[in-house]
Amino acid sequence: MSLAANETRPDISVYWKPGCSSCLKTKEYVEELGLEFESVNVLEDEAGFQEVLNSGLRSIPAVRLKDRYVYSQNLNDVANLLGVARRKAALTPAQLLERWDTILEKVPQLLEKFSEEELAKDVIPNRKRSVKDLFVHIGQIAHAFVEQLENGLIEIKPVHAFVDPSIVTKADIQAHLAARNAEWKAWRRRGENKIPAELETYYGKQPSIQVIERGTWHCTQHARQLDIISVGRFGSEFTIAPELYEGLPLPKRIWA
Repeated sequence: MSLAANETRPDISVYWKPGCSSCLKTKEYVEELGLEFESVNVLEDEAGFQEVLNSGLRSIPAVRLKDRYVYSQNLNDVANLLGVARRKAALTPAQLLERWDTILEKVPQLLEKFSEEELAKDVIPNRKRSVKDLFVHIGQIAHAFVEQLENGLIEIKPVHAFVDPSIVTKADIQAHLAARNAEWKAWRRRGENKIPAELETYYGKQPSIQVIERGTWHCTQHARQLDIISVGRFGSEFTIAPELYEGLPLPKRIWA
């Protein structure tokens, strides 16, 4: 039954897809508020995604309250929509960037645990995405943030999602991560004091700390997923110390 034809749907809908960290965080946030909501996996429900597009939004995660919709990349926008208290970042911008530094240093160490065969395997339940793609994605998140700060990039999602077709082997991934880390470190040396109070994003003008926090936990969540996979598949030791997760608004669950 299409969403439009369903007369019993609750006032709140959360639109998401498997493997989307921000989607998982949004679902958990609304769950923690104790609110009844409709969970709409847009990969399985074309009508649901069309409803988001018809609202004027271009992507997910999104939240609907009756006939009002917001992107949920910033959960404070969701809080405003639902009429609940906003949250504040637990870490300062400097602390967040230091944490991001460390996570990016850990990712190549994680890569060493995976064979060429393991890198080709799918990583996300109910969605076509390989371990290789996830490693590349982490590098692209950092790249998009630097482009946002230095070149005014607003449409970051295509950059996040881009997997260069020339990246095929483990050596290719190593080179990709090395290039992204070098770019990140170069920006850190010259750009830390140039972050404005607000940044233009595809979901509107946002406080810089929100954008920094989101980028930090986004990379960290995917690194956490890869760390857990390596321990589960290979019996290796964890690469990321638990204290590196402290203060970040990570989802409680690993997958949606």
